[in-house]
This record gives sequence, structure tokens and C-alpha cells, in this order.
Amino acid sequence: MYNTILKSLSVACLTGLLVTGPTRAEPEAPVEEEAVAEVENPDESLAKSLLGKSYSGELEIDGWTNFGGGLVSPPVYVSLYQREDGTSLVVTSTLLNKNYVVTDALIISKPWKGYEISTSCMQGEDFTLRFVGEARGPEDKEWWTEVRRAWEIEVPPKPNPEAETVIQTETEPPKPESETESEAKPEPMPGKITKANSKGIKCTSPAW
Repeated sequence: MYNTILKSLSVACLTGLLVTGPTRAEPEAPVEEEAVAEVENPDESLAKSLLGKSYSGELEIDGWTNFGGGLVSPPVYVSLYQREDGTSLVVTSTLLNKNYVVTDALIISKPWKGYEISTSCMQGEDFTLRFVGEARGPEDKEWWTEVRRAWEIEVPPKPNPEAETVIQTETEPPKPESETESEAKPEPMPGKITKANSKGIKCTSPAW
């Protein structure tokens, strides 16, 4: 009888162990990964650091060779810099009180073989050299019309002496301020560089 009771207790304990199993620790909450700060491209950092910089004479940039430039349209000037690896840097500046102030800076990757970066480009019948292009062509030609990439430099609008002054009549009441504000367009920023369609753009041969 005693042995039977011991066997019953042993079976009960074994059954309990099989059912419940060993006590498991609750899984730890996942550790949040620290946000990895985005590393800014060194060239982009350089371009941003130039914005608003005031200088006189020639702007020297460490590691870059100045290949010249010139007047785009008063008071906007453009300069072309290049690095040993073929990367180009285009800088536009505005002349203010006998000093130049950098308006914009554009990093251009190394051009395709046979192409060159030119800051003396125009489009159509407008002879203002307000375009930058990656172009190629024969050295004995003044203009290269094979342009792969292009950028436009914003210049101040030319005054139109023939523009007529609009005079409001008594039958045309002035527009509400809300309508006037909605129709107003943002003023262009002289010297701003933006991507442009290369169609119809031609660039002066660097050897010309």
C-alpha cells in the first residue's frame, strides 16, 4: 500500500513537470537602434558653405583651380573651378558695394569623355551667356551645339521701355488684397542656378 502511494506521487510530479516545463524568462524588449546621422556629401557641404560669402578680387577655394568666368548680366558674375578628379564647381556672385557675394554654387560631376564644362553658353536668339553646359565639338568651331547637360543662371529681367502703364478707371475698382497676393509671383533671385533643357543651347569652344 505504501509503495503504491509513493509510485502515484512520483507519477503525478513527473506529469506536472512535463506539462508545465521549466520556467522561461520573458523575452527582453528589443533595444531601439540609435538613429544613424546622415553624413552629408563633402562636395554638397562645400557648396553650402560658400553661399553668402563676401570677397573681393578672386575667390580662392582650397583644392580647386579657377578657370575663369565673367559677367553674365549686371550684377551677376560666374566663375568655373575644377578639381584634379575632373569635378567642376560653378559659382555665381552678385556685385554689391564693390564686393562680390556668392549667390549660388553648383557641383558638376566629371563630364563624359570628349565633353567639357563651359560657362559661356546661350540659347536661341538671346545672346546673354546665362547658361552652363557640358558640351563637345571641333576645336576650330566657335560654337559647340552638342550639349549633353545644361543649367540656367537666373538674371535680372530686362526693362521694357515699350511697356504701357496700366491706369485704373473708376469703373474698375481695385482688386482685393487677397487676389493681388495670389497673383503675385515670387521675384527671381539673380544668380540662382537651376537645371535646364539642353535643347537649342550652344556653348563657346574653350579653345576659341
